[in-house]
Amino acid sequence: MKTISILSVIFILCSTTLIAGDAREIAWIEKGKEAVRSKLKDPNSAQFKNVYFHRGADGIPVSCGEVNSKNSFGGYTGFQKFVSAGKSELTFLQSEVSDFGSTWKQFCK
Repeated sequence: MKTISILSVIFILCSTTLIAGDAREIAWIEKGKEAVRSKLKDPNSAQFKNVYFHRGADGIPVSCGEVNSKNSFGGYTGFQKFVSAGKSELTFLQSEVSDFGSTWKQFCK
């Protein structure tokens, strides 16, 4: 009976750690989305897809994904990739970086 109790405690502790880790990753993703919105012409129109948390080069935590938003004329521009380390100045949109492919490869793959 004690073996089952110990295994139960270990399972609960491991599950709690995973949940806490997942919660931190979700919070990081939301912070990344917020930073992306701050760089857009119409932040309220932002549509996100394929967004995920990743530890890129040198273990740096980033949010990676795609965003679509309205431009100055009110039309959607189409989805573009982004990499965000949680702050506006550490957020890069595909349309703003000439060699975005290498940035994506370094931080999101």
